[in-house]
Amino acid sequence: MSPSRPDPAAPRPDTEEPPSPLVWDRPPPDRRRAPLTREIIVSAAIPIADSEGLAALTVRRLAAELDARPMSVYSYARITSKEELFDLMTDQVCAEMIVDDLPGDWREALRAIAVRVREVLLRHPWWVELIGHNVLIGPNGTRHREQTLAALSGLRLDPSTKLAVIVAVETYVVGQATFVMDEEGSPSVPGRTAEQEALAQYQASLIATGAFPHLAGIGPVQPIPVRDRERYFLLGLDWLLSGIAVTVESPPDDAASS
Repeated sequence: MSPSRPDPAAPRPDTEEPPSPLVWDRPPPDRRRAPLTREIIVSAAIPIADSEGLAALTVRRLAAELDARPMSVYSYARITSKEELFDLMTDQVCAEMIVDDLPGDWREALRAIAVRVREVLLRHPWWVELIGHNVLIGPNGTRHREQTLAALSGLRLDPSTKLAVIVAVETYVVGQATFVMDEEGSPSVPGRTAEQEALAQYQASLIATGAFPHLAGIGPVQPIPVRDRERYFLLGLDWLLSGIAVTVESPPDDAASS
């Protein structure tokens, strides 16, 4: 793209309304005139963050990937900051969290959603870093939240209790995914780093003092083998859902008399 070429998507203050404060409300540029679209830009940004992390993703780097000018990225994506680009990226990833055929049973439905979300987070580990930054505000994030609430539609629960159930499951899933991300650099087979080996030996020496009888039966903390990570996740998820079921499926009379 020639640096001197006029940008048809660039805002013209003398003829256009000020941009909406919400990135979702800004109309996309005219596709007939735009060499780039918001979808193309966001789809190019996500692989960079996936492979190198959010710190590596700059508008200048993204522009180079697209063979465009940095200002063109801002104009065609209709963003005013890199943070708004992150908003668009997180929402596009939320589309991957939607379960196509949601089971009718609430426990199976929440289980299916939880498994899907974990898969998505492990594909896009940077998403976890943005929790609290409008990750479920965009159209796809709203669809994901709607589907999660739909999973509980068969239960007679007040809105506050439904939200508590969702938060419990989401917190578990994010925590488990974060745990796996932390473990990724810790090999569970011979060939550990000198630091990891030293830490294991140090903990073994502490256990050998006899002051840690419960740890003595397990040994020093070891990275969880890759083959066991999903099994542990599903086992814990089933325990969590079973615990929730005890509360939400109890008849009101039983709850009152307990």
